[in-house]
Amino acid sequence: MQTVTLKLSEPLYRFARQVAEAIEQPLEAVLQDSIARTLLPFDDVSPEHASELAKLASLDDATLWREARAMMSAADQTEMHELLDRQGTGKLTSIQRDRLQDLLDMYGWLTVRKAHVYLLLARRGYRVPMQVSNSTTSTS
Repeated sequence: MQTVTLKLSEPLYRFARQVAEAIEQPLEAVLQDSIARTLLPFDDVSPEHASELAKLASLDDATLWREARAMMSAADQTEMHELLDRQGTGKLTSIQRDRLQDLLDMYGWLTVRKAHVYLLLARRGYRVPMQVSNSTTSTS
């Protein structure tokens, strides 16, 4: 456990104190719980990706919504599907296999990134989809 000195504005302090009194918990426990619920877990990603995900928290709501709607390019998606089809028939060259892995990694990272964006938006009070179908393609 680490000790941190934190300066709070008077209104924030009063609000936190009211919450602590209402739930009959120490102010320190209320603040610690609030911080723990606000910060996103990064234990499931590499340090490089964790840094990128952490930066998302500083984005404004409109930018987060744009990030939530991000998609693979149509060209990348088409190529990925074609390579997956070829893989199913066992007709991939080593170069194509490497390219397919790159595209799958790109898709996986996009999915993780969007999940974190949706979590941020939900924590900011927005209603977010519980399940996003066809997340790599545009319907327009």
